[in-house]
Amino acid sequence: MNLRRLECFVAVAEAGNFRRAAKALSLSQPGVSVHVAQLEAELGVTLLERNRRGLALTAAGTALLSRARVLLPALREALAEAAAVGEGRVGTVRIGFWGSASYQFLPRALRLAEREFPDARILLRQMRTESQVAALLARELDLAIVREPSVPMGVAATLLIAENFMVALPSSHPLATERRIGAEQLHAQPMVTLPTGSGPLRDAMMAELADAGATAVIVDEVTDMATALGLVSAGRGLALVPSSVSRLRMPGIAFRPLAQPRRRAEQWLWRRSDDNRPLVTGLFELLVRSGSKPPRLAGSGSGRAG
Repeated sequence: MNLRRLECFVAVAEAGNFRRAAKALSLSQPGVSVHVAQLEAELGVTLLERNRRGLALTAAGTALLSRARVLLPALREALAEAAAVGEGRVGTVRIGFWGSASYQFLPRALRLAEREFPDARILLRQMRTESQVAALLARELDLAIVREPSVPMGVAATLLIAENFMVALPSSHPLATERRIGAEQLHAQPMVTLPTGSGPLRDAMMAELADAGATAVIVDEVTDMATALGLVSAGRGLALVPSSVSRLRMPGIAFRPLAQPRRRAEQWLWRRSDDNRPLVTGLFELLVRSGSKPPRLAGSGSGRAG
C-alpha cells in the first residue's frame, strides 16, 4: 500500500474536505483527490461518500481510519529506520579486539565513533586472535582487531597499528639509567614474555632479540601485557612490550625505547569481504583513520610482526 495515499485519506477524513486536507499536506487539491481515489481502487471499496453536508466516511472508511491512525506513525518510524540503516547511521556492530588495543587506540577510536555514528550500537568483545578469526568467519563478529597479518580467503584486512617495542624493566635495574636500550643489551637478561606459539607478537619480540644476537633467558610466560608488567614490577625480569603498553603505569617500572628497532608490534583490522553494510564499512574506515602511522625501522628489513 502506498504510504502517501494512506496519509491523504487520513487527512481528508479528519479535515472533512479535500481543500483543508490539501493545505495541511502542502499538496494540490486535485492531487489529494487522485491519491484517495487510487486507494479506493486498490482496496476495491468506497471510503468516502459525498453528500449535501460534505464528506462522510463509509463503514469501510471508518474501519480504515481507526487502524491508519495507529499504523501511520509506526510506518513512518519503520521507513525512517530503514533509511538510517541503509545510510549507515544506525545498527549494531560487533568488534573483537586484542587486550592491548584498549590501552590507547580503542578509547580514541570509540570517542570518534560516538561523534560520527551517535545512533550506532557498538559491542566490544575482548578475545585472543585465534578466537576472533573463528568468530569473524562464523559471522559472530563484524570487525576484528588481530595481531595476525596472514589473511584467509573471504577477509579484507588493513594494517591498523604499528608500534615500536619498548623495554619495561625494574626502576632499580642498571639499564634503567640508559635513555635507550639496544636489543643486544638484553642478552642473558631474565625476560618475561608471551608463551611459545602464542602468535605474531611473541614471534616479533623473539626476532628482535635474535636479530641483535641476543639470547633470551625466559623466566616467566604470561598471556597478557598487564600481567607481564606486574612480574617486571616484582623484579622477576625485563619485558619487551609495544609502546602503547607504557601507558599502564605501575610503581617500580621504567620504560625505555628500544634503540634501532627492527620489528614492529602490529595490529590488523579484519572484516569479511562480503559484508558491505554501510555501518560496518563506515566503522572500518573510521578505525583505520584512528590507527597509528608505522614508525621508522632500523635497516632495510621487513617490519612485519610475523
